[in-house]
Amino acid sequence: MIRLGALILATLAALFVILSALGDGNLRADRQPAPDERMAPLGPVPEPVAPAEITPVVVEAESQTPQQVQRFPGPALRPSPEYAGETPVATALPDGPVLYVTGDRVNMRAGPSTGDRVVSSLVRGTAVQPLGPTDAEWVNIRDADGRVGYVAGRFLSQTAP
Repeated sequence: MIRLGALILATLAALFVILSALGDGNLRADRQPAPDERMAPLGPVPEPVAPAEITPVVVEAESQTPQQVQRFPGPALRPSPEYAGETPVATALPDGPVLYVTGDRVNMRAGPSTGDRVVSSLVRGTAVQPLGPTDAEWVNIRDADGRVGYVAGRFLSQTAP
């Protein structure tokens, strides 16, 4: 084991002596590019312009924004054959008390907890009809599309937002 250590040490010492003898100078000196005369400055450097002398240029947004073009319009939409000739009827809430959603986006759930599945998502200002007490933590409601579910009472108000 000592012999192996001595052999490795002797090999490293011999490599160091050979490399220090042959490694004098910069071997990459002949690979360096010559200085380029084109990169030299052509004349004196101009003085910087004071900010007060700069006049801002205002460009209208219409001239900067290209016109939006629909590239693949596709065919015109047509009603399904079973509804041909009918006009869509807007659904409205029946007469009675109305509550309004006050949160930006509120989940209407199948049951009165966050563990129940989401039936729909309601946006701010959506009118809903309460189907039970309105002062509870969870309020049973019906939306304009007839879907029934529960919404947390803190996201409902009697006044429109």
